[in-house]
Amino acid sequence: MGIPVPQSGTVTEDSGVVGGFITATGNANYYLGNDNGDWTAETISGTYGSLTIDDDGVWTYSADNAQASIQALDAGETLTEVFTITSTNGTTSVTITINGADEPPCFTRGTLIDTPHGPRPVEDLRAGDEVLTSDNGPQKIKWIGSRRIGLTGAAADPRLRPVRLKAGAIAPGVPSADMLVSPMHRVLIGGAHAQLHFGKDEVLAAAKHLVNGQSIFIDPVAEVEYYHILFDRHQILISMNLASESFYPGGVGLTAFEDGVREEILTLFPELRSLDGAYGPSARDVLKRYEAALLKHALKPEPALKRLLASRAA
Repeated sequence: MGIPVPQSGTVTEDSGVVGGFITATGNANYYLGNDNGDWTAETISGTYGSLTIDDDGVWTYSADNAQASIQALDAGETLTEVFTITSTNGTTSVTITINGADEPPCFTRGTLIDTPHGPRPVEDLRAGDEVLTSDNGPQKIKWIGSRRIGLTGAAADPRLRPVRLKAGAIAPGVPSADMLVSPMHRVLIGGAHAQLHFGKDEVLAAAKHLVNGQSIFIDPVAEVEYYHILFDRHQILISMNLASESFYPGGVGLTAFEDGVREEILTLFPELRSLDGAYGPSARDVLKRYEAALLKHALKPEPALKRLLASRAA
């Protein structure tokens, strides 16, 4: 028998969830031979999940997908935990990496989307309809889908609650009226804020990362209907004066969809089956959570008294 060598495994938020858990498996005994009884059979609790190994060296890592620390992850962010396993030939480690994933960006029922024929409610749009885009003028919708979600009761998933952007939350008149978007729907931030903090004319920031409790906050609605609009490439749309993104299926963007919906999108874009990122680049640079945190306080409305005093001084 050889010397035990380090093991590793990965799981991804919201991907391959069975019974509420995400799992990874491996076989440490592959490196030791096939003798039984080489390993100490046990279950080891970790920070985010647990690892179970049998006396043949077969291990399984399992973590509750719904826990806050995992659901707080975004694409590109990870958590790591390390377990020590023991054999008659010594000990080694199993390192587990938990990858974050983004929920799909969505508009909500009632949102008015700019088209060449004027604003239209998102629920009235169909594949083939033209929508105005900031970068490429009128573009035909390739696919549009919707999902109605109940947000009350024990089965409700709080991370799917929409974010309310109050009228004027981003800039004067932007948006022109209160609107709801999904937590990971990315809105366009431009002007002084983008230049000051990031040296860019425009950036995209997820709505949930801009929540400030005043002008932008999680809305406790009982039900929401989300709409996803997909084009041949990632686009910036205008809805009620607010510029924000269309659905971006690159990377992990498809993991949150049910199998039937995911298959429908993959039929339209078969290159996504085998090549990560084949859909093309994001329309703008996307801020990470800690970067967007620099903006959320700047977007807070000034107290009424301070505004009143400033107007009188002017």
